[in-house]
Amino acid sequence: MSGDAAASAAAGGGARPGGGPRLSERKGYAYGVTAGLVLLMLAPLFRRPPVDSFPLSTYPMFSWGRHDARTTVERAVGVDSRGERRPIPPRLVGSEEVLQAKATLAHSIRQGARAARALCRGVAARVAEDDRYADVVKVEIRTDTFDAVAFFDGHETPIDSKLHASCKVGAR
Repeated sequence: MSGDAAASAAAGGGARPGGGPRLSERKGYAYGVTAGLVLLMLAPLFRRPPVDSFPLSTYPMFSWGRHDARTTVERAVGVDSRGERRPIPPRLVGSEEVLQAKATLAHSIRQGARAARALCRGVAARVAEDDRYADVVKVEIRTDTFDAVAFFDGHETPIDSKLHASCKVGAR
């Protein structure tokens, strides 16, 4: 190496093996790429109207106010001799899985009164075999609408109901 090239290399400039960019140039490039990726990731926060998007979710289902807190639920309900109602668990509807039991209820309701009565009789037969439900004398297949906020404050009475089927439990 010549004297000038050696002095230049010692000062951090000039010829380098492979002729690549200096370390400071590579760091600057890495910082620039990182800053660009961070800005892209944060971009959904600044969109108007806000958009729920990958890779950053604003979780609008939790963070935005609801205009209506009503929710509608298809369900099987047990009625005791005093007329008190309590939900029948999914396993007695026909599945350990909550969503499968819900789908079974919704499907029978959509199929009409005959299907809802058939499901009701099946649920009533399973209730009759379960000692934990010995006080239940009747099963109802119904669609109930609740105020979800009020429900979790302890007001569990539906604001609207539709009875699809009702059947007695065994010989009770």
